[in-house]
Amino acid sequence: DIVAANVQIAELTSDGLEEHDPDMVSALAEHVRLETKRQDESKSLLRWQWTKCYVMPWIPRNPFHTFAIVVALLLLTTLLKGFFIYLQDVLVGSVAESAVMRVRKRLLRRVLRLDLETLSAQGTGELMSRFTYDTEQLAGGITLLGGRLIREPLKCLACAVLALVINWRLTLLSLFFVPILAAFFLRFGKTLKRASKKMMESMSRIYKVLEETFEARKIVIAFGSSRRHRDQFQNEYQRYFDKALQVVRTDALAKPSMEMLGLVALFVAMLPGAYLVIRAKTSIYGIRLAADVMDSAQLGTLYAMLAGMLDPCRKLSTTYSRIKRSAAAADRVFALMDMKPKVREVENAAPLARHKESIEFRDVKFRYPVSNESLERPAALSQINLKIEARQVVAIVGPNGCGKSTLLNLIPRFYDPTEGELRIDDTPIPQVSLNDLREQIGIVTQDTMLFDDTIAGNILYGRPTASREEVEEAARRAYVTQFSQSLPQGLATRVGEKGKDFSGGQRQRIALARAILRDPAILILDEATSAADAESESLILRALKDFSAGRTVLIITHSMSPALLALIDRIVVMDDSRIVGDGTHEQLLKECPLYDRLYHAPSRDGRAAA
Repeated sequence: DIVAANVQIAELTSDGLEEHDPDMVSALAEHVRLETKRQDESKSLLRWQWTKCYVMPWIPRNPFHTFAIVVALLLLTTLLKGFFIYLQDVLVGSVAESAVMRVRKRLLRRVLRLDLETLSAQGTGELMSRFTYDTEQLAGGITLLGGRLIREPLKCLACAVLALVINWRLTLLSLFFVPILAAFFLRFGKTLKRASKKMMESMSRIYKVLEETFEARKIVIAFGSSRRHRDQFQNEYQRYFDKALQVVRTDALAKPSMEMLGLVALFVAMLPGAYLVIRAKTSIYGIRLAADVMDSAQLGTLYAMLAGMLDPCRKLSTTYSRIKRSAAAADRVFALMDMKPKVREVENAAPLARHKESIEFRDVKFRYPVSNESLERPAALSQINLKIEARQVVAIVGPNGCGKSTLLNLIPRFYDPTEGELRIDDTPIPQVSLNDLREQIGIVTQDTMLFDDTIAGNILYGRPTASREEVEEAARRAYVTQFSQSLPQGLATRVGEKGKDFSGGQRQRIALARAILRDPAILILDEATSAADAESESLILRALKDFSAGRTVLIITHSMSPALLALIDRIVVMDDSRIVGDGTHEQLLKECPLYDRLYHAPSRDGRAAA
């Protein structure tokens, strides 16, 4: 063929045709094509000679042996592939779990630095959702990022490079749809992320319903309200289902859209390429699309590379929704992590010496925040001016909702006053170290909170560095040993979840022992005997009488017994967020009608109440 082409060119030259003559150009193009084909065949022959010389001697002559070797090689390569996939999954999985573990640890560290007001606004269900469901979604995104999101783009890039080498013009023509594809995914991603965030918020509400149901299980069973809680769960789950279905529909749209755009991009290169090969041309309408005339083998290889680019994109489209869910989860997790506490410690906070002078409230006002800024709750504290001398035992009395607990919650800085200031030993407490402040305070709350640990472990919570002898001494002083000695394991007995294995009075004595072990300069008791029977209350007050010497003790109570009156030095009466009385028992009976009414009101157990 090449000889015939040379003869034709010689004849055309002898006829006096110029190089730009159409017949001469056609003959020259045919000569170039045949020469290129000859060179390709020469290279193929060279490769075959090399294979024949260096590879064929190792291949058995027996067809069955050759087949066995091929099968063995296939099994070996499959084994190697499986090993590397296993290795990749283990490494990526360990990285993902390690990352999520660090995120959860850091998240817990940040949450525990938040103040009570901020944590209360979030709610337990919301916090649990972010620690569990949201971080699980984040882990899924990290796993994808370390696996498919690295492997598939590399495969796509390799195919793109080979396609550009074969014919960069046709390849760029097929990539014309990439901006359109990117715009589609950008819009699609925003919709998906927004829907995913709403779905996670709905999951938080499901956690809240479950938390309330399980926490109040005794009331649920007693009142036969299981159907009501099932309906609440059903309603919240239906909202979650609707949001999840929106995510599914949006995700389902991605795959066919991606495949359609990918095929269109492939056809944009396929049709011009087929035209160039069939017509043996390098341009269409004067637009050059190939450096040389392409043959069918080159075109097939180009199409294979373009299809190789499409397959990773198709696989990535199926993981796009999971990535967006992970991004939405990351936004929620890091929003909580970046949350700033409203109660903040100043830089270079001054140390606070052990309390020995006074606690003073100066023109203190406080109002609980609300989520809706257009609404405003009534003031919890209004114009509070109160000075408590060190080593006094002071009772705070008043009707429910008058602000007694709020007043004492300002001392350990669970909240900061809206206006005014609180001073300890004439030092504004926002200027001192929070650790120094809280280390001097012991608290026994109305809802006694114990941990699922031993009695000794719960007492040791007050001061983890205490010795066993100190724990036993605190238990003795709080009359915990009175009931723990009858237990087979003594102080090593577990109290159960929230202390459910013990009575209310026993739980409060354990909580008092925890406060005693702390050796606080300021002891706060918020209805510390409300869940105790008469015997437990008597023991608690006896323990307080011994322990209160040399300490400032603040007691919120509704009942005034002779034992309590013998313990206290002063009574502060509150009503409607204000202090309406301050003095001794006898003074207040004469001067404060509210106290007189509270004191003489019959209580549930027949004693006077205040």
